Amino acid sequence: MGRAGPETAAESSGWRRTSTSGEVSRFLEALKRAGLPRSRELRTEVFGKSEEGRDLVLVRFGPAGGGRLKVLVNANIHAGEVEGKEAVQILLRELCGGAHRQWADRLELLFVPVYNPDGNDRIDRKERNTQNGPVEGVGTRENAEGLDLNRDFLKLASAEARALVALLAREDPRVFMDLHTTDGSYHGFHLTYAPSLAVNVDPSLDRFERGRLLPSVREAMLERHGFHVYDYGNYKKGRDPKSGWATYDHRPRFGTNYYGLRNRLSILSEAYSHLDFETRVRVTRAFVIECLRACAREAREIRSLCAAADRRAEKRGIESFRFDSRLEPPRMDTILTGKVERIRRPDGRYTIADMDVHEALEVPVQTAFLAGRGIPYPKAWCLTDPPAAVLEVLRLHGLRFEVLPRGRRCRVEVFEIHGLRRARRLYQGHHELRLEGGYVERGIEVPAGAVLIPADQPLARVAAQLLEPVSEDSLYTWEFFEVRKGGEAPTLRILDDR
Repeated sequence: MGRAGPETAAESSGWRRTSTSGEVSRFLEALKRAGLPRSRELRTEVFGKSEEGRDLVLVRFGPAGGGRLKVLVNANIHAGEVEGKEAVQILLRELCGGAHRQWADRLELLFVPVYNPDGNDRIDRKERNTQNGPVEGVGTRENAEGLDLNRDFLKLASAEARALVALLAREDPRVFMDLHTTDGSYHGFHLTYAPSLAVNVDPSLDRFERGRLLPSVREAMLERHGFHVYDYGNYKKGRDPKSGWATYDHRPRFGTNYYGLRNRLSILSEAYSHLDFETRVRVTRAFVIECLRACAREAREIRSLCAAADRRAEKRGIESFRFDSRLEPPRMDTILTGKVERIRRPDGRYTIADMDVHEALEVPVQTAFLAGRGIPYPKAWCLTDPPAAVLEVLRLHGLRFEVLPRGRRCRVEVFEIHGLRRARRLYQGHHELRLEGGYVERGIEVPAGAVLIPADQPLARVAAQLLEPVSEDSLYTWEFFEVRKGGEAPTLRILDDR
């Protein structure tokens, strides 16, 4: 990782500390003034404010347009997971220095180095204290309001999520990367990754990413950098690798899962937290580089696949909205197990450090989800009296909707609520809700002033996820609607006009 140009806070401290949001901004300004061959091609802008009023900074590098594939790399969503933030700064310095031209000039590059600045600046040695550095501490997982920003991509309760989703809707990158650090099972991989795990992603995009793009990145990480990477997961039972390896969650509250529903590619990156801090930054940087290199190489195919997925949605060519999801049947594959040691710190706490002792082991592996049921897409969804908060969320996601100027006779499906399953524990400010019941068909007069959300639009998958009563992660889940047992869900499924 060359250092022609300014140093990051992590580098200048000998990897003892991580950058504050202010230090990242000063580093970016120093890059602009550094006189490096491409310093003038780095541009920054503010795309929103955090809950405490800190700037949310977007970095653009290189020329826009010209048929270039647009990619957005997001870092520091969990502000205790700081490797992405440091890796992005180093990569930007390299780009300004003229490196990586063989792929960088074929891409339109966007970076958000510090997506959670409020959490980032709450640096404390007690946060994530078992991970292997930096010794001076890291920020908090949540934002200033105590919200996990990587559970907020549907409900958009935070200022940060509203700003980022609005940015995604405006810029429409064909690829979205989200950079994290895992602290789960003790394994032997330097980094793990995942595409969107949502069960309603476009199948062609899913096949391309799983079958072609990510395998090529995995191969390049080993051949070019000597890093072992694999599909994200953890042991199914505690610390026992023989119990099997399984991925995390399919729900679109998670950023990379959500972005797949927009008919775009998304990539989750998870550096292994028990490697030393510098190595975690190095492997994250290498993974971003290899993903960007692969995207540049496959740019034409990615654009074509995304455009075809949009057309299918616009022509109502999506087969069904799927739900009742579970992990796929296991298949046998080889993973790397790892050993760690506990190192006592001066404050009495323990750091858990990788010992670089690994063993290949064949185990049952599950890295995707399958849906048990599905329903056809309607012609449109209708809300006869939607709360203002619902309309604002639809707008922020970029969904197309209209207000009916006059009443209309329609054949619809109505969801009759037979039961409500509400979580007892408060989670992210809500008691998560699940509706039980079924659809019944009837003819009704939809009144003037009702809001119609057509299904023939590119973001139909997002609309269905938000509005379907059977959706496993929806506006019903997050209590946007008032519902009761024995009543009807306010979402009507328009089948046709009469």
